Amino acid sequence: MKKFYLAGLAVSLLLLPAFSQAAEPQLMRVSADAEVRIKPDRASITFGLFEKTENLRQGAEELNAMARRVTQYLRTRGIEDEFIQADNLHIIPVYSRQTVLAKNGTRTETEKLHYELTQTFTATLTDPSQYEDVLYALLDMGINRIENVSFYSTQIRQYRDQARRLAVKYAREKAALLAEAADIRLGKIVNVTEDPIPSWHPARFTLSNVSQNVLLADSAADNLLPAPATGMISVKSAVTLTYKIK
Repeated sequence: MKKFYLAGLAVSLLLLPAFSQAAEPQLMRVSADAEVRIKPDRASITFGLFEKTENLRQGAEELNAMARRVTQYLRTRGIEDEFIQADNLHIIPVYSRQTVLAKNGTRTETEKLHYELTQTFTATLTDPSQYEDVLYALLDMGINRIENVSFYSTQIRQYRDQARRLAVKYAREKAALLAEAADIRLGKIVNVTEDPIPSWHPARFTLSNVSQNVLLADSAADNLLPAPATGMISVKSAVTLTYKIK
């Protein structure tokens, strides 16, 4: 009885590796991307006032007066106060040394103090087609810094989801085509991943110190293509589907 038990145990140990080395399922991975182009419904202009002065109080008063005129102008364009953001006034004291050489060869050094004052505004337009008129009107009023012009959509989530659905659709179509060409049978989808899209640095054009780029709020995962003026914005998505092969 004892010998029979030992023989049975030996057979079990011989069969165990065969079961543990079961073949892994064969898989096929397919990637695809999709793009949705949309019209922006917002334009954002970031601009600033810069002044260099030796009289701090006078310079601050002049800057504040200009800021009031700018705010009043934006209101006349139908831009509500909630869409006008103003940063605090920034004051930077700058010290400079001057050396004066007299005829007798003596040198005199003096220290001179002046102030650099900066205030920045951001105006958001609910009608992007107005941006050009507003931009040049601000420059005519004396604004001396245009930092950024951005176009974006408040419906970005809707369009991002649309791009994702299209990417999955294209990936399924691609998988079906490849399976037919390779004469294999696809099983069910066992995994879906959204692939990162490489960061894209927007194109910029410069006119004096005027620059433009195209941005989209909350869109780190989306690739945006440059669009002239209020042109189309591109939202992209990329996915990878993993299929079992029957």
